[in-house]
Amino acid sequence: MKHANILLLGITALTLLSGCERGATTLSVTGGDPVTYLCEQGKKVQVSYFALSDQSLNFVKLALPDGKDYTLPQTVSASGARYTDDHEAIWWNKGEGGFVEMRDKDGEWQGVYNDCKQQ
Repeated sequence: MKHANILLLGITALTLLSGCERGATTLSVTGGDPVTYLCEQGKKVQVSYFALSDQSLNFVKLALPDGKDYTLPQTVSASGARYTDDHEAIWWNKGEGGFVEMRDKDGEWQGVYNDCKQQ
């Protein structure tokens, strides 16, 4: 009886796994053309916008003037679009403008690149 239950459990697991394969969708990434923003003090920020083909995730690659790059997922915002890792960097944009916030040494968010306008 014990072996029959194990066999039945194994068959059930294989059936479930094979069903997952049939319903699987191949995802691709769309977008990626870089957009340059000119910020105050003449600093340039480059942002590439991406999305998964099933629209389950939007994200950006943020390239800062100091040479640092961040890949940030889109998060909930009341207005515009907010992309953040919630640890180190935020890219906010609305229309053709945006700004970058970074955490300071005390962990507080500070505007670093402000008043950025799409070029």
